[in-house]
Amino acid sequence: MKPLPFTLLFLAFGFLLLPFISFAQHDLRENQAFFNSQMKEYQTWLDSNDLGNFFKTERLLVAPDKLTLYLFSASAKPSCDSLQAVWEQIGKAFDKEHHRKQLFHEKLLETWSVLTELPTDSMEILLRCDDPAKFSVRIYGEADGRILADEQNMKSLGSGTIEIPFNQLREIHTGGRLDSLGKKKTVGQVRLAIGDYLRKFYKGKGTPVLYNVRIDTSMSYYQEFTWEFTHLSNAVLKDEGFYEYHRIKIEVQDRNDKLEVSWQFTGKFGSGILFPPRRNDYKLVETYYPGAEKQYEYDLFKKITEYLQKQP
Repeated sequence: MKPLPFTLLFLAFGFLLLPFISFAQHDLRENQAFFNSQMKEYQTWLDSNDLGNFFKTERLLVAPDKLTLYLFSASAKPSCDSLQAVWEQIGKAFDKEHHRKQLFHEKLLETWSVLTELPTDSMEILLRCDDPAKFSVRIYGEADGRILADEQNMKSLGSGTIEIPFNQLREIHTGGRLDSLGKKKTVGQVRLAIGDYLRKFYKGKGTPVLYNVRIDTSMSYYQEFTWEFTHLSNAVLKDEGFYEYHRIKIEVQDRNDKLEVSWQFTGKFGSGILFPPRRNDYKLVETYYPGAEKQYEYDLFKKITEYLQKQP
């Protein structure tokens, strides 16, 4: 069931606005209940994309500075070789369908990162069979923003092929790419230009009452950045009245004779009467409103692309 939108009644004024608290600055164990709720939302996301037929969330390990999500086979008769076959074949199909704009293991960790509102270098996903020595995958983030996957594979497989849900894999949102910029500017100049545009684009946005948009730019590096925009409404889900959270990841790479810009956009929504909803009341737009964020992202990055191409 979708959350109900907040009303636009200005019931009172003079309230103290609660600060936006980053979990990354605190002992993560203090937020065990929140992370447990997001593990359920992660499973809902897997199910909505037919990935829940293959993978299931099993448990969560919360350390002071690291969050570990364990995934296991959803098969009624799991085996290490069948899980390895599932992982390899779905990964290849996903990467091919999305032209490697975002790899399968990257999408898995990025989605978990958005749900928990933690940077990717504060978490990991462990996919395991009953005998991790035979097959296991560790997906984790580095401090520079990269998302990597270490695999422990068996040498041979005899499980045959699986039925891959190509239509659902194709619909999973993976962002976009621009590879026609040339080399008039440096990587740093392009990154700064995109950042300036996003600041101007979101400036003045917010909710109808009380709140202006808040922008968290703490996850910024030379070649890429991941910014979070909170206290928004009627942006992706127009006229619904929800509070919205946007996360935008930008990466700029030097490809010899040209620069390449890739991006991912992810949105969440939640309802509240006057104040923003609690963190565990936010839901992924992608799960409950399939396709809605694609149009918003397309319109935004069409403007950014035109802006970059007009730069001297």
